[in-house]
Amino acid sequence: MGREASDCTPRGGDPNIAYALRPGGWSITMQLQLGNEVDGVLNLSLIGRLDTPGVDGVETQLTARLVPRGASAMIDLSQVTFIGSGGIRMFITIARALGRKGGKLVLYGAQPLVAQVFETTSLNQIVPVRSDATAAAAVVRS
Repeated sequence: MGREASDCTPRGGDPNIAYALRPGGWSITMQLQLGNEVDGVLNLSLIGRLDTPGVDGVETQLTARLVPRGASAMIDLSQVTFIGSGGIRMFITIARALGRKGGKLVLYGAQPLVAQVFETTSLNQIVPVRSDATAAAAVVRS
């Protein structure tokens, strides 16, 4: 019995990894890695593609880890190779929810194509986007 294309996580898979059925079989589309928390700021990394399966695979977990406690977080995007409209929406939604609870979301380290999407969509007017971790830390702590 085969899996449906909408089933983004194979049974027994890591809940922090999103899978997608592509030609040739299942492949990892997005991975969420939790870093350490320093001075109340959570460090996270996203790895892969923020396409529809990628967003579907990490949005609930990311939101659940950050929003209920009004966390401040920095997300490393240096290993994100693609972002679609769902990824933009996810970051805006999380940033606004955190803002209402006194938290803050800062994105950093985007690859050139991802950074171009951020500039084209003016995401940085809603969510701070910085070039590196040092600049992101300064913003998230301000």
